[in-house]
Amino acid sequence: MKKNLVHVIYPADKVVSFVHYSDDTVENILESIFGMFNHGSNSESELFLKSNYRSLSVNDIVGINDKYYLCESFGWKEVTAEFVNDLEEEVENNSNMVHSPWHALQDVMWNRRDSLMETV
Repeated sequence: MKKNLVHVIYPADKVVSFVHYSDDTVENILESIFGMFNHGSNSESELFLKSNYRSLSVNDIVGINDKYYLCESFGWKEVTAEFVNDLEEEVENNSNMVHSPWHALQDVMWNRRDSLMETV
């Protein structure tokens, strides 16, 4: 089995790193990790169950072997390390951080989508 270094990234909040052994495709590994980090999936990992992490959701990131994937409403989008670093910085500096990193993340991503829509 191939040794895959995984980072579940909750932007400006936590990073959970572990080794995941699998010879599967990246797409299947991402779906497996999504289940491992979601309450009610019936495939939650011990690491997740013993923590107080929220479920992995839209706009969170999973890194697998130095490649990064943004969780979307349906599926995943590969992003760069620069994207991840910029997102972390934007979320950390967002005014909604007073409520929670999740609120700040949603605000940042909403603003990014609004900006994209204005240029179209």
